[in-house]
Amino acid sequence: MSDQRKDSIGTSAAPGASCPTVLVIDDEPTIRQSLEVLLETYGFQVALARDGAQGLAAFRRIEPDLVLTDIVMPNQDGIETILTMRRERPEAKIIAMSGRGSVGNTEYIDIAARLGADAAIPKPLEASKLIAAVEALMAAGHAPLHHAA
Repeated sequence: MSDQRKDSIGTSAAPGASCPTVLVIDDEPTIRQSLEVLLETYGFQVALARDGAQGLAAFRRIEPDLVLTDIVMPNQDGIETILTMRRERPEAKIIAMSGRGSVGNTEYIDIAARLGADAAIPKPLEASKLIAAVEALMAAGHAPLHHAA
C-alpha cells in the first residue's frame, strides 16, 4: 500500500487488532515508513500522519495508545500538536522527536518535554533507544520519562 494511501486511512493493521496503537506524525516519508516497519516488528499497530493537523485528526479519530511526533513540520508544528493533545487528552502518551532547531539556547526537543511530551528523542533516531522509550512509556503508564537519549 502506498504511503499516501496509508496516511489517508490512518492505520496499517487490521481494524479491531488488540495490539497497542502508535500514531507516528512526521513530514518525512522515509522516517514514517522506517518507524512503521520498526514498530510493527515490535508488535504495535501503526497509524501515520504527515503533519500536525493530520496527526490531530487521527489522534481524535483513533485515540492511539502512544504518539510519536516530529517537532519541525509544515502546516502545524509538533509543539502546537502536543499542546492541543494535552488539552484534549491529558493522559495521552507522547514522545517528541527532532533533529534540528532551537529557540535561543534551548533545543526544540527540550521545549517539547517542558510543554507536555513524556519523552524527547533527538534525530537521527537510534532504533534501540526509541523502542526502549516506547516500551518504558507503555509499561509505566503516564510517568514522564523526558530525555530518552
